[in-house]
Amino acid sequence: MGNLWRRVLNLRAPGIANTRYDSPPPVQDVRLQRLMLLPDARVTRFEEKAGFAAAPDYYALATPEAGAGSTIPLSEVVDLTARLKPDGMLDWTPPPGRWQVLRLGYSLTGAVNAPAPAEATGYEVDKLDAGAVAAYMGRYLDTYRAALPPDLVGARGVTTILNDSIEVGSQNWTPAMIAAFKARRGYDPTPWLPALTGRIVGSAEASDRFLWDYRATIADLLAANHYGQVAASARAAGLRIRAEALEDHRPALGDDMAMRSHADEPAGAIWAPNETSGFEATSIADLKGAASVAHLYGRDPVAAEAFTSALAPWTGSPRRLKRVADTAFALGVTRLMLHSTVHQPVEGKLPGLTLGIFGQYFNRNETWAGQARAWTDYLARSQYLLRQGRYVADIAYFYGEEAPLTGLYGEHEVADIPPGHAFDFVNADALLDLLQVRDGRLVTPSGMEYRVLQLGGTSSRMTLKILRKIAALADAGAVVIGARPVASPSLADDPAEYERLTARLWGGGRIWDMPAAEALARAGIAPDWRVAGDTVPLRVLHRVSGERDIYFLASGARGAVRTEISFRVAGRVPELWDADSGAVTTLPHRVEEGRTIVPLAFDPDGAAFVVFGEGEGAAATAAAPREELLRDLSKGWMLRFQAERGGPEAAIAADAGSWSDSADPRIRYFSGTGTYSREIALARRDLGTGRLLLDLGEVGELADVVVNGRSLRTLWKPPYRLDITDALVPGANRIELRVTNLWVNRLIGDAQPGAEKRTFTTTVGYRADAPLMPSGLIGPVRLVQPAIGAFAIQMHNDLMSRRSAGTGDVRATATGHRP
Repeated sequence: MGNLWRRVLNLRAPGIANTRYDSPPPVQDVRLQRLMLLPDARVTRFEEKAGFAAAPDYYALATPEAGAGSTIPLSEVVDLTARLKPDGMLDWTPPPGRWQVLRLGYSLTGAVNAPAPAEATGYEVDKLDAGAVAAYMGRYLDTYRAALPPDLVGARGVTTILNDSIEVGSQNWTPAMIAAFKARRGYDPTPWLPALTGRIVGSAEASDRFLWDYRATIADLLAANHYGQVAASARAAGLRIRAEALEDHRPALGDDMAMRSHADEPAGAIWAPNETSGFEATSIADLKGAASVAHLYGRDPVAAEAFTSALAPWTGSPRRLKRVADTAFALGVTRLMLHSTVHQPVEGKLPGLTLGIFGQYFNRNETWAGQARAWTDYLARSQYLLRQGRYVADIAYFYGEEAPLTGLYGEHEVADIPPGHAFDFVNADALLDLLQVRDGRLVTPSGMEYRVLQLGGTSSRMTLKILRKIAALADAGAVVIGARPVASPSLADDPAEYERLTARLWGGGRIWDMPAAEALARAGIAPDWRVAGDTVPLRVLHRVSGERDIYFLASGARGAVRTEISFRVAGRVPELWDADSGAVTTLPHRVEEGRTIVPLAFDPDGAAFVVFGEGEGAAATAAAPREELLRDLSKGWMLRFQAERGGPEAAIAADAGSWSDSADPRIRYFSGTGTYSREIALARRDLGTGRLLLDLGEVGELADVVVNGRSLRTLWKPPYRLDITDALVPGANRIELRVTNLWVNRLIGDAQPGAEKRTFTTTVGYRADAPLMPSGLIGPVRLVQPAIGAFAIQMHNDLMSRRSAGTGDVRATATGHRP
């Protein structure tokens, strides 16, 4: 409940009529049924160490050494299983002395699948038993086969199964547990089983090590027998498998990269923060882990459950969701799953049905559904470019064997990656099975290449098999960076061999024990990108496709910023590929010391694709941006609202300004589209001296621009400005702006005392005193003319040359430049 409370707190909109999450969850009273005062010591927090629950950091829970009276000698543990009669009676005569008999059994956890309709709800399958999972999948798929024609399960119709994130708690036993443990850990766990009840067997350290092995076995079985079997069953049915993992911190034992390694489409999740909060570190780790699996194993695409919100109904708009999408893209996501798109079977019930308090409600009842194409085109172009070629990363980052990524980095992002260097997370399986050395670089069968292996996360302890593989990589010429581990966490490993190997690797200088930035510099590996002065928080992703280098840069700045980026590329011309308009323009740049330096301007929450093509070109510098105000258009509009949405029935005279500031409740609480119209007169000389831009200033939230009956574009994010030159004529020009806001203001209006309710919703509403959202054409509205500087001339000439070559408009030009 604690994590969910914090998550909702970071997501909810102001003024929500729901007080459940206003305060932290109260401390619950516990009815004490039994109290035992034990004379002997026990394993520290054995319940979590034995897998009844999951702890954030097991290495922080070391059991103190206990006296002889609190420790059970391993040689004195006797397995009495064979002496138990069918009726439950124990047939055993103990030798002389004091003995304690432990009877260990198992039962169902009681967990049921959810959310699901009643007829599809039942106990969770044993996820550690491949046979049980296969039987479950067989019945599950049979329900689809029974409901659909045969040709609509497989290549057509239902093509993909989504294995959603685990949210049903822990499991720590399966009937084949003993055999699986022996096969995977190499020793018999039976005499150590009392440690599952908190007894200290052998020693405190030995019991902790056994319990590490036990948890590792649970994690292995979950990945292989649940995720692996679900994938095998799906593929046998001709289906693809898309798999999420743990998503948020550590809800259960398991390695999230190992889980998703079986998927055709590794997936994660990212929630949409409200306007005042940032992205959750656990989402960052989750998406980065999914992308790392895809890169290491050669899977495509990388999916993300995206835009999920909580207690923020209908606050999502393209401009507000853009930074969520851009962050996901910069982390490697190439397929967004919009959460959610609830079906709307009833007409006239607006805004309609929802998935409880969660989701963005992206459906046909959204106010801006008819204008969504501009935003979805942006998402589609971005995803297309990000699926080209191969990801470029300098660092393979091994994060250890103790915790999953979302547990290890659930509160804070990984902090020891040097700026300007991309990386992939690497888990134990990938390190053991995929990484090899070729020409001094780490390579994988998927085609990935890394310059160095960095040991981070919980690698202060590592198993002997991992240490042996690291030794093999270092001996083959790989650059390995990291501190010497203190010990193995596993009871199965030989301490003497471990000490000899660590002494050879670190004592002999085979592994570089220094900060990663220093090691990379010594190895001659320059940053792939540098931000001038480190003034702009950027997430950067680099892909190479043939002779093209594709960089995606997402600004974390909420305002507009300008900076210079230095790229590890030389001899090729950088181009700006605008995923919003589809335009491709040559960027000014200069070359210094073998690097290309590009000045870039980022809009608020802005992002950019910088593509280095195949050809060479002369360097150019950018002129300072200047523009001249030609006309102030903030006043003199006629505005018509949708009367069926409660707006005024007749058109009214209007100036730029927020509808929410109006004294008229029909306007103040209006949600929908308002159409602004006016005429402006332009002389021939106004059109002959350069390009003309219509700048709308601030808009809440989207605006279709129509000039002289010609629909130009939908503006959905800052800056709300558009080159309208080609649609203008000498003389009278008619301009229409179709501006759409969100449902929030109407919902607040419906909460007013005595209001005529116009909306229908199945989720929480807003209080009457909730703050209204700025809406409409807020302005100021201006017609401006950019000064023709060196960069502007180059951009103009570039566009004109492409048009004269018969490529059509700018959008068509961009299509021809796609790799």
